[in-house]
Amino acid sequence: MNAFNIEQEEIEQSIGVITLACSGSSIINFKKKYGTEGAKMFGTKESVVIVEAKGCGKYSKQLYTLIGANDDDGENIVGPVDGSVEASVFDEKRFAATPLSSDQKIIFIGHPKTARDYVDAIETEATTKIVEHGISICISGKQACVYVDEKNLSDNGYREFLEYAHECGQDLDNLLSELRPRSEPENEQKKIAPLWLAGKAADFAGSKITLVKKGGDIKDQKYRFAVKLLYLEHLRSFVEA
Repeated sequence: MNAFNIEQEEIEQSIGVITLACSGSSIINFKKKYGTEGAKMFGTKESVVIVEAKGCGKYSKQLYTLIGANDDDGENIVGPVDGSVEASVFDEKRFAATPLSSDQKIIFIGHPKTARDYVDAIETEATTKIVEHGISICISGKQACVYVDEKNLSDNGYREFLEYAHECGQDLDNLLSELRPRSEPENEQKKIAPLWLAGKAADFAGSKITLVKKGGDIKDQKYRFAVKLLYLEHLRSFVEA
């Protein structure tokens, strides 16, 4: 084989590497063959814009941090492939002032006022839709949204949420652990019934007060859970689509 043939072969191999690297569906195989640094070298990163609603900054930063984590372990890919995503965080004002292409992948966290129409459209056209225990994750093409419904908070509903989180692999602290269901007294004579009912009423009122006080913490816990669920279960397919 002469020098010309060797050089031609090297060029063809380089072209093949670049072609493979530029194919979004082949990023994982490319990484396995050439490593994360090789993927970065050939510019295979997918751009994702995270748009945060007012008051949701820490959740957009949570997703941004998860995307930047090197948490893959060999062939065990956690979330999207390490090094395959380049994320940017926009607040509502920056999103409204920045023209974005329809090819741009966008994730809305919360309900940004400047993006209500986008969020409504994502919900309507969603091909992936998770609505569980006040949490919504919707994905439609190159856009996605995550938000938490703050209404209808109840003790039983919260416990069901914790069970759902456990089923999804996230064991969360029970923020209402101090609430204990009151057992009925063994002696149910009429003369003590009023006292027992009074106790039940006090327990009910106490539960309501505790729920109100813990409402912000529960909302925070649900947002953090939802963002992590998006990252672990859906972000990889979202960015590779």
